[in-house]
Amino acid sequence: MSKKALVVGGTGMLKDVVRWLVEQGYLVAVVGRNRERFERVLQGLSQPETVDYIQLDYHQTHELRAAMEALLLRNGPLDLVVSWIHLTAPEALTTIQMALSRQEQEWRLLQVCGSGAWKKPPQIVPTANCQYRRVILGFVLEGNSARWLSNQEIAQGVVNAIRNDQPLSIVGVVEPWEKRPAY
Repeated sequence: MSKKALVVGGTGMLKDVVRWLVEQGYLVAVVGRNRERFERVLQGLSQPETVDYIQLDYHQTHELRAAMEALLLRNGPLDLVVSWIHLTAPEALTTIQMALSRQEQEWRLLQVCGSGAWKKPPQIVPTANCQYRRVILGFVLEGNSARWLSNQEIAQGVVNAIRNDQPLSIVGVVEPWEKRPAY
């Protein structure tokens, strides 16, 4: 039986995470708003049929809840959720957590956060069957300057966080904080 994963943000900077999960034998569901971007995720995959697309805007809480319930009915319990949800959708992650907390099986949640989570971590409501992991995206120091991470660096850092399975992973650096690039 294959492991099952959900990736929120898998048509953007986490598309290489989706591809890696497929290579590891996961059945992967991807939440996204743009079908065309999803099709690009599938390009070059040896098993594109193992990736399911859930087209929705995670800001729409009711639709997200219904999609999670339908996903669980269709595919059964999930093993892993990788989530890059913007702060503009404060109910989205809780909606996913509550839907998955109904499954008996334990699952891991990797919440990918921007660098600001270093100073102000998001508040998460723990659930009994969820192993919560936070991944903070920092920056790269290059001599006297700094730059934000590339999508490839982000994806590799998230893959490493999945592999290492630690409560906190930092991709790049977050200190010295005053050296971070301007937005």
